[in-house]
Amino acid sequence: MITELPTLDKRNVTTFTDDQLCKWTRVVCRIICIGLALFETWPQRHFLNEDGVSYLDMSDALQRHNWHLLINPIWSPLYPLLIGTVTWLTHPSARWEIPLVHLVNFVIFLAALASFEFLLRRAIGVLRQESRRDDKKSAVALPIWVWQLLGYSLFVWSTFGMIWAPRVVTPDLCVAAFLYLDGGLLLSLGAGSPKLRTSLLLGLTLGFGYLAKAILFPMAFLFMAIAFFAIGAWRRAVLPLAVTFLVFCAVAAPLVIAMSERVGKPSYSEAGNLNYAWHVNYVRQDKPPVWPFFRAETGPPAYLKHPVTLLHSHPEVYAFKEPLALTYPPRSDMAYWGAGTKVVFNLRNQLLTTIGGLVLFFRDPHILPLSVLIVAGFIVVFLGPLSPRGLKSIPRSWPLLIPGIVGPCLYLLIAVEPRYVAPFFVMVLVGLFPGILRRNSLNNGRRVTVWLLTVAASLMFFSASLVAYHLAGFPRAEDGSVFLQVGSALNRAGVRPGEEVAIMGESSDGCRWARLARVRIVAQILREDVGDFWRITDPHEKAEVYDAFVRAGATAVIAEDTPPSRAIGEWQQLGDTHYYVHLLSPTGTN
Repeated sequence: MITELPTLDKRNVTTFTDDQLCKWTRVVCRIICIGLALFETWPQRHFLNEDGVSYLDMSDALQRHNWHLLINPIWSPLYPLLIGTVTWLTHPSARWEIPLVHLVNFVIFLAALASFEFLLRRAIGVLRQESRRDDKKSAVALPIWVWQLLGYSLFVWSTFGMIWAPRVVTPDLCVAAFLYLDGGLLLSLGAGSPKLRTSLLLGLTLGFGYLAKAILFPMAFLFMAIAFFAIGAWRRAVLPLAVTFLVFCAVAAPLVIAMSERVGKPSYSEAGNLNYAWHVNYVRQDKPPVWPFFRAETGPPAYLKHPVTLLHSHPEVYAFKEPLALTYPPRSDMAYWGAGTKVVFNLRNQLLTTIGGLVLFFRDPHILPLSVLIVAGFIVVFLGPLSPRGLKSIPRSWPLLIPGIVGPCLYLLIAVEPRYVAPFFVMVLVGLFPGILRRNSLNNGRRVTVWLLTVAASLMFFSASLVAYHLAGFPRAEDGSVFLQVGSALNRAGVRPGEEVAIMGESSDGCRWARLARVRIVAQILREDVGDFWRITDPHEKAEVYDAFVRAGATAVIAEDTPPSRAIGEWQQLGDTHYYVHLLSPTGTN
């Protein structure tokens, strides 16, 4: 039922209905969301994070006609497939590849926004149903547009404050889009929407969600179980659930089969196993021994099937090649270099990891706002003065609460990052809406409205401030311009695309300019050993190090720090950056 807001006086003043206010709220919030996305994307259009290099390597599958690049036990294929399709159609130069990727991210952002609006509409539908059930003569309801504004503010903070999208090159926006669709479809099933059509769509979103990120594979079975109970009577639920399951299998099975063949055992992903070993088994060590690099004194761990090769000691020169030519092999194919790692359950380490993740929920400034809101929401629903009404409303939104809680719990077992848990937290908060929406006295209703508007305005303000910080606070290296300059200067110095190089320093920066230069890193002196190289004064000893690089296949070695004055004559500066290159001859000398 549409009701008109009272006018200020009896003169002929235009009034707005609740539906009109909802419409204008939606339009304004869309403008804010899209505007923030544009401000976040354009100034950082050359930004490339370390994970993004691995996804870009996989995206080359179409141009290199090598579909095996998309079968990676760590990195999921949907996001690089989207990027690869666009780059295959447009054939961008190295300079325009990253801006094109950010354009793809912006389109994915629009899809995530549309998915969230679908979820929000379904949740508001539940709110309206709860509103009609209450005694309208004894109480007043909070305006729907207030909850709408709060919902968009949650989306804004989770997207820009936690996922850091669309600036960061990761599939997390894809994950959020599919989770919001899954949640909306579950609410649709509970509200009596056409079962077969909704179940078919749910199977598709669950399947493509797994292709976006591996954690959504086990979560898919949880969503299907929730769908079964959301429908109600089991006789009416069997056929729709069978449709969901079959469609999910049709989408997910090809990747599961290919992944199992790749790792030599039944597997949907190795990301969970390896991350458990890195983050839980070795939680108290600064550098877990599963990483392929090792010290010369100890040698490679016996369990590694493919350890890197130590070509020279003092300084230690590591060489690494693999069946697939990638920008930085130890990063892009961690499953290959970590093969043989055993996962061992350790109760003490597991408790330390879980407690550390829980502490992070309330310590990390990006997660903290939503964590506080979730705790406050549950307190209001379960312990508030009108908790009986709130508890009666929860059964209508439990399809959002269960996966929203289980998802972060899975990450608590291994590792927590804001971008991992962001969409799950949003689902929990949207699921709490019906429990918090209660008919109150007029004064209490106004007080709750003021509080919700304050929360929404605060989230919007801090999200905008964070975008402004990204625009003004990031150093030049972070926006990608330095890496673009290094890549271009390296090509001009004679290192052609497709050639192999060595680096001295961190791989996190090295893989970025290497991707832009279209070269591959095949050898490395770790940052902690670079000082040993600069201290070499004997020309023959230095030639041995250069010869080790040559034996690895490198045609040049790039240093990320300015060489000392006595050695700078051997090196060529790359543009006006602090990177320098030394071209290698076949004998390893100048």
